[in-house]
Amino acid sequence: MTLKQIADRLALTRTERRVILFLTATMLAGTGIRLYRSAYPASPRFDYRAADSTFASLTAHIQNDGNEPSRASTHISGKLNLNTATKEELNALPGIGVVTAERILQLRDQLGKFSSLDELTHVKGITIKKIEKLRPLIIVE
Repeated sequence: MTLKQIADRLALTRTERRVILFLTATMLAGTGIRLYRSAYPASPRFDYRAADSTFASLTAHIQNDGNEPSRASTHISGKLNLNTATKEELNALPGIGVVTAERILQLRDQLGKFSSLDELTHVKGITIKKIEKLRPLIIVE
């Protein structure tokens, strides 16, 4: 049986045949795209947040004119000390905004100083998952 015979048997109008053809082509294109994406997965995206926070700390050090040692120097060596960090330095960390930075400073004032990074879970808005993302960037001394 040919397509014409099938269409005559179903008594489809010309418009109905076009709609069926369009839907079939769309379904085939979608299947092709899905197969292509499964065969060639997307490359992982680079997370620029860590690089941005390092840039912010280096910029703070340069703006300090190098005349006096900056607290950002802990960032230059690799990690930010949670017990001496300023609100601006905390805000430069990925996933930490102004409000969260203020909450961290309030908790630090209550505790005197942090003894471990896990104490950050007491700050509203900071989860264990976020602490694990920040662990390579911050230390407690």
